[in-house]
Amino acid sequence: MMQAKQRAAVGAATGRADQAAAPPRVVALPSARRDRLAALDGLRFLAALAVVMFHFVGQTPWAMVDIWGRPYQSLFPEAHEFFAFGRLGVDLFFLISGFVICMSAWGRSPRDFFISRVTRLYPMYWIAIVVSACVVYAVDTPFGRPNPRVLFANFTMLQVPLGIESLDPVYWTLWPELCFYLTFAVVVWKGLTYQRVVFFCGVWTVATVLAPAAHMPLLTLLVNPTSAPYFIAGMAFYLMYRFRPAPVLWGIVGMSWLLALHFLLNPHGRNNWATWSPWRGWLVLAVTVIFLLVAAIALGWTRRIRWRGLTVAGTLTFPLYLLHDVIGMTAAHRYGTRVDPWVLVGVTVTGLVVLSYLVQRFLERPLAKVVGRSLRNAAFDLPSPQPRHPERVRRL
Repeated sequence: MMQAKQRAAVGAATGRADQAAAPPRVVALPSARRDRLAALDGLRFLAALAVVMFHFVGQTPWAMVDIWGRPYQSLFPEAHEFFAFGRLGVDLFFLISGFVICMSAWGRSPRDFFISRVTRLYPMYWIAIVVSACVVYAVDTPFGRPNPRVLFANFTMLQVPLGIESLDPVYWTLWPELCFYLTFAVVVWKGLTYQRVVFFCGVWTVATVLAPAAHMPLLTLLVNPTSAPYFIAGMAFYLMYRFRPAPVLWGIVGMSWLLALHFLLNPHGRNNWATWSPWRGWLVLAVTVIFLLVAAIALGWTRRIRWRGLTVAGTLTFPLYLLHDVIGMTAAHRYGTRVDPWVLVGVTVTGLVVLSYLVQRFLERPLAKVVGRSLRNAAFDLPSPQPRHPERVRRL
């Protein structure tokens, strides 16, 4: 009896010692995986609409003349400056993408992550290229008629590193997405944990600053400095949502916010439209607002928003983004001088939303299922290796 008590005491002491030596565990919120996050879907759709309205109403003055055939002062004299902020919808896309990719990849194998990203991007992208090519080569558009080599290169989604222009200018956002998937796949391969994602955010932030400063074109192309802060902040927001807010996560978000503003206000950067907009002082507020909107979702303030219509709207985001530019700008180019501008914008945008629903429902979804099924079965369809000369093998 005495020996049993001694063994129990030793076991209890050992358990306490092991518990004290073990690192503290971060416990996920139980509802982190069950929520659909309809608010995030709705925010994604609003970002797509913002980009659409930017292309119709808020583009640079010279672009408005090329598309509409007359200056914006005679088209949208008061609304032009407001809808110029719609370009920030792309940055909101990247912010949401960092959140969503981190969420969807958690607990998945690298193979599942690869299949999910391919089926998410390529089917709709191929459909959009076919539609855009039909429009560009069949009617008079402000996009001209590019060399067929451009079309073939665009099907790979690698036109940026190939040095080929995009068939549709909006395709430029797909390269930062691809680079994000490629680099994040390393973390997925190692296994997603709180510490590894935080480490990945820190390394990417440092590379974002050092790659351009060190004049390293290849690394700069991979890390995408102007887009990286949004992806990084999105991942930090997801960690807040899945676990809990922490000073290190707020530090990552704060650093990403500062870098985003730096690149946004850089007169020689991608967003050089800030140099001509008289409202460029409001850009700081606009970027802050989109960070705060995602922060509200990460902190769980939107959990009660469960309207299914927002989820449906979220599925239309990618088709609407890919299809709107060539079709919409061609409509404005051909009918901008014959139809009231606001009527044309309203009818075209409504038609694009309906078209996006039909394409997503009857083309993208079935094609994505076929592609996903093919990729999932690919590993099992590989033939077993057979010797070319079995009789020689037997003799040896």
